[in-house]
Amino acid sequence: MTVGKQRYDAADHVPVLIYPNPLNPKKYVVLNSGFTFREYDYLNNARQTPKLPDYAVVDVRVPVSSRAPGGIVAAGFFGENWELSSGVR
Repeated sequence: MTVGKQRYDAADHVPVLIYPNPLNPKKYVVLNSGFTFREYDYLNNARQTPKLPDYAVVDVRVPVSSRAPGGIVAAGFFGENWELSSGVR
């Protein structure tokens, strides 16, 4: 899997993201397996808000915790035109 110039082994990493649908720009494609908040946030519904930006790469070799879905090895927001920021290598 490649994000910008960075490569990740797809056997150990999964993408989580939202991006405009190339077939219908009025809709979005969302790759996610569920809520981005974890068990810790069930203590108070004010904490039940998204915890990840527009995109993230999760290392599934890192065990999940009450606060994280695994190891977040990359994450960020897309630019105004849905491009990766210049800081992403």
